[in-house]
Amino acid sequence: MKKIVSVTVAAAVLFTLAACSTPSRPEDSAKNPARSSVQSVEIPEQQLREIATGYAKEVLGGLENGDYPRFIRNYAAEYAETMTAAKFAPMTKMFQKRNGKLEQLDYLGTLNQGAFKMVVWKARFARTRALEEALKRDGRDPAAQTVPDVLVRLLLGNVDGQWKIFAIVLN
Repeated sequence: MKKIVSVTVAAAVLFTLAACSTPSRPEDSAKNPARSSVQSVEIPEQQLREIATGYAKEVLGGLENGDYPRFIRNYAAEYAETMTAAKFAPMTKMFQKRNGKLEQLDYLGTLNQGAFKMVVWKARFARTRALEEALKRDGRDPAAQTVPDVLVRLLLGNVDGQWKIFAIVLN
């Protein structure tokens, strides 16, 4: 199950990254206005951390609650066009089956990726009732089992002075 979620999220990320570009010439943007032009912007790490943490909580909250508008709110335009509500529905069901409510989000750091910034956290979600029942069926006490941590990576780019999400990876 964990592999399925990772593969699904990874596929969405790869599709998203393939749709994004950083045009080197202004005429490239004019030819294809649907693609975001990401500018290389310096920002203090603390300020980026605050923006990114808010975005991550919105995306994870959208997944937890099946709230597509909340999930997509801060994404780059081309991702919002490719990640439709119809594609979101099965992704959120898979997420909800695997993860409960977000309990903890610990900031780990920021990686500079050219014009993009990758912000990384360690997350812990409440165990779902289905996972607790599966543990009990296997003869294990859910209270004695540690809840696994999830690595959350958010790829951000600055588009026209606004930070936008280009990808989120959970594993």
